[in-house]
Amino acid sequence: MGQLPAVDQLPDGISIDEKSFKFKDKIFHYDKIKSIRIYSSIQKMTLNLIPMPTTVNSILTVFDKDNKKIKIKLAYQRFGFKRKNKELQLQNIILFSKFLESKTAEQRFKTYTETGTKVVLFKYKANGLLNNSYEILKDGSVRKNGKDFASFDPKQFQIWRSYKKFHFTKKTGWFKNKEIDISIDEDIFLFMVSDYFDLDIPFREIEN
Repeated sequence: MGQLPAVDQLPDGISIDEKSFKFKDKIFHYDKIKSIRIYSSIQKMTLNLIPMPTTVNSILTVFDKDNKKIKIKLAYQRFGFKRKNKELQLQNIILFSKFLESKTAEQRFKTYTETGTKVVLFKYKANGLLNNSYEILKDGSVRKNGKDFASFDPKQFQIWRSYKKFHFTKKTGWFKNKEIDISIDEDIFLFMVSDYFDLDIPFREIEN
């Protein structure tokens, strides 16, 4: 159920005990956590063919059952070399997110199963300004905002994933590639669809 990380493995500003963690003036109890999102990006740029500093961003967002949330952010630039302290902070944020995922997996899984019905396996709300809502149906169909979107039928779509995205590549017709942002509770989403539909979901790297 997630062994407590050592103090030197925690992000700056985080303190923890067996039942909760504190960030700045907010205390989050593990058993109240509803969802977790971790997203990191590395952007490499050039100007007139000259390499510019690489920008690194990472945001860990934790949502609780009372609709409160906190964001633990890290943003810095690499000037042709890795900055040891910042790289350590990046590693600690990712490790802390893994700890929270493990600590809260059972209750987050239960939250999604409770959205199911006789025909719906679970409902999922994606991250983003549009707040797109998806229904994963037990027959393999996928609805987006109440409309047909894709399917887990291997005769219709090739199923794969990239970083924080789930892809349906249509084998015929227009609009071949469809995707879902699964950065919120990615671990639960992947477990539920792979377990129910007996999938082995390949991962592919995509260049930004």
